[in-house]
Amino acid sequence: MENEYNSTSLSIRCKIAVIIVTIFVLLEITTVSHWENKNLKYSPWNLNHQFWKSVYMGINPINISDIVLYNQRTAGLLSEKDKDELKIRLANATDKKVILVWIPGFGVKGAVSIDAVKCGNCEVTYDRDKLNDESTAAVIMHFDAIRPGNVPTTRNPKHLYIFWDMESTATLKVVRGVSLQFEDSIQFNASWTHRRDSSFHAPYGNYHTLTQILESNKLTPEELLKKKTKTAVAIVSNCAITPGAKTRIRLLQELEKMGFNLEGYGGCFGNKNFPNHGDKNYHDAVQKYKFYFAFENSYHCKDYITEKFFNNALMSNAVPVVWGPKREDYEAIAPPGSFIHVDDFSSLKELANYIKYLDRNDTAYLEYLRWLTLKPSDMPRYGLEGGWCHICRALHGINVDDIYHPKYDPANPERPLFTKGLAPRTIKPSLSGWFYGEENPECFNT
Repeated sequence: MENEYNSTSLSIRCKIAVIIVTIFVLLEITTVSHWENKNLKYSPWNLNHQFWKSVYMGINPINISDIVLYNQRTAGLLSEKDKDELKIRLANATDKKVILVWIPGFGVKGAVSIDAVKCGNCEVTYDRDKLNDESTAAVIMHFDAIRPGNVPTTRNPKHLYIFWDMESTATLKVVRGVSLQFEDSIQFNASWTHRRDSSFHAPYGNYHTLTQILESNKLTPEELLKKKTKTAVAIVSNCAITPGAKTRIRLLQELEKMGFNLEGYGGCFGNKNFPNHGDKNYHDAVQKYKFYFAFENSYHCKDYITEKFFNNALMSNAVPVVWGPKREDYEAIAPPGSFIHVDDFSSLKELANYIKYLDRNDTAYLEYLRWLTLKPSDMPRYGLEGGWCHICRALHGINVDDIYHPKYDPANPERPLFTKGLAPRTIKPSLSGWFYGEENPECFNT
């Protein structure tokens, strides 16, 4: 009788244990689904949001081969024939093209050296007397001093007139009050900005930046983790100049109020002492933190991703927590699986809980550093020669960098990859119609 009672009791306890385990598993599966079903479209970058599945089900969240194939597709790789033609055209691009910077950015006349082997023979000058020089092929004007009386009085139709800007669209229109009406009258036929849909792309960081980080880093993700003794940091000095800056500081302060372990520095946090960006020990100081809050001063303004992301976070081997541009903008230029986007979470509390989870779980956190084990050729937009090089190539009729433009259509390209000299260019429908008209509406409201 006693044995029968013990047997029955054991059976009941086993059933209870099974029920408890089942409930626990269901809760964990629900948690997995919660992190995965945040309306995220599939892409290799989004796989790091499957960390919960990785922890509980033992599934590797990032497939390196998927990332490489994805980047190759988006890069629109040149054919072998086009690669051979590129070598020939660059070798023959010896005729010097002068790029006249008529209005330098905020008056700064920095020295510029262009690699003739990769870009062709070009010289950058600030000498306005070169306007009528036979070698002058392009005239660049930075937005901050474009006004009547400060632009060329006559225009050579052979010159490429380039509008230059590195500020966010919101800053230009809302804060500075630049309508672009006068600029439209100048009829710029090319743009050079941080936006990928510019004629020439001028990002704050590119695959060259990422290559530098990859090649300079000699530590494994696990070794880098051992150097981290703090959780999260934000360095902010613009608290109210732009609408987005006001939202940024409010979000960071809300995180602080809810007890999240965020250390704030800069003018918006009482100017607490922290190494300056140019200091030799700046990156070492940031590297002690697992997360760097790289919040921009504008919300959903296309591609406005600044040095906060590239220089402050990635170069310091800290995981960027980003807010500002849309996720798709980061995916287009960021190392695969390298960042956490605020838009992926329904609330700041949910974001804070996720970061706390990563802080406690080394395996999950290390997935955000795995990009440091990849090759430069695995980075987005690998091979794009942007900036001055892109402009110089175009002046020599080398238009291969067009393949990286988000609107590039290989079946119906705007211009051939190779032309005899500078190919005709226009900004459609106009400078203001493109820069303001094709911007996300919320960029101007937050």
